[in-house]
Amino acid sequence: MKKSVYDKIKEEEKSEEKKVKKNTDIKAMFSQRLLAFLIDIIILSFITTLITAFIPLNDTASKLYEEQNQILENYVSGTSSMEDYVNQMVDIEYDIAKYTVVSSIVAVVISLLYYVVYPCYNNGQTFGKKLMKIRIKKTNDKDLSMNDLLIRSMVNNSILLNIICIALVLFLSKDLYLTTTSLFSGIQYLVMIISVVMIAFSKNAQGLHDKLAKTEVVMVNTVKEDVLCTSEN
Repeated sequence: MKKSVYDKIKEEEKSEEKKVKKNTDIKAMFSQRLLAFLIDIIILSFITTLITAFIPLNDTASKLYEEQNQILENYVSGTSSMEDYVNQMVDIEYDIAKYTVVSSIVAVVISLLYYVVYPCYNNGQTFGKKLMKIRIKKTNDKDLSMNDLLIRSMVNNSILLNIICIALVLFLSKDLYLTTTSLFSGIQYLVMIISVVMIAFSKNAQGLHDKLAKTEVVMVNTVKEDVLCTSEN
């Protein structure tokens, strides 16, 4: 069935309106993104702590946490040096990670729900982004998918690093685990630093995670009404 002249005109108007909307999207400010990031960390930490508190610890894990607290107390009171404190903390880190794998897995699942599933059904917004009135969107204006958010979060929210650490603690010895996780943690910090610089100083304000997922962060409700009206006149 052939389209009428009226239908063709309406399609052209909609196409022009889409272009106008894209051109009037205002990039989120660096300060907005930073505050949203910090707010999300605080909220997620609270939720994760609340939920994992219901996961029972075995006797070994409980003793390890008590030992960790004692190491901290010794350092604060001045009975142990900075070097002793660091060495003891690093040494006990592997044992704690090994006996709290279940809690670590739950924490990863919560992160995926918070950074991937929730914003996918909430206009590309986490709680932090909602408070800062910004959102994630595709650079080509297509619908934001769960895969896009998954790619962003794996890089930007250390989810991939946490998954790797869980896998490593199950299969590697203590020395190899500490060396490997230190390497991956260093890479994660480097990626975050590069992303911060890219967001702050690049023209498109995209971090590495945005580049990989082909997304950008913009302010919500930034399309001017008088601009939209021009496509309807």
